[in-house]
Amino acid sequence: MIKQAICGVSMIVCLCTGAAQAQDIPAKDTMSYYRKQIDSLDQQLIALLGQRMKAARAIGIYKLEHRIGVLQSARFDEVLKGAIERGRARQLSEAFVRALYNDIHQESIHQQELLQAEKKPAAK
Repeated sequence: MIKQAICGVSMIVCLCTGAAQAQDIPAKDTMSYYRKQIDSLDQQLIALLGQRMKAARAIGIYKLEHRIGVLQSARFDEVLKGAIERGRARQLSEAFVRALYNDIHQESIHQQELLQAEKKPAAK
């Protein structure tokens, strides 16, 4: 009787341990899947930001040729407002979207200022 009880308990422990290990495998696979997805999305984000900066530099050239100042606050406010609205629809906080777009805007300004510095005649 004691031998059967020990065997029964051992079997339950083995089944529980096996079930726990079996549950870990899909969880690891799921985590790996989502991590790969995040890695791919991160690459796309960088590629898109690169394209955005290319467009910002093109605008910078236009501004330089037409003697328009780099900073266009009204345009940034318009872009930011739209981004906040789109972010809310995707459950992104306003603070996050605002911080992200402020950083993107600062990099756009930096890119355009670099163009202006390149176009200035060298001091003699």
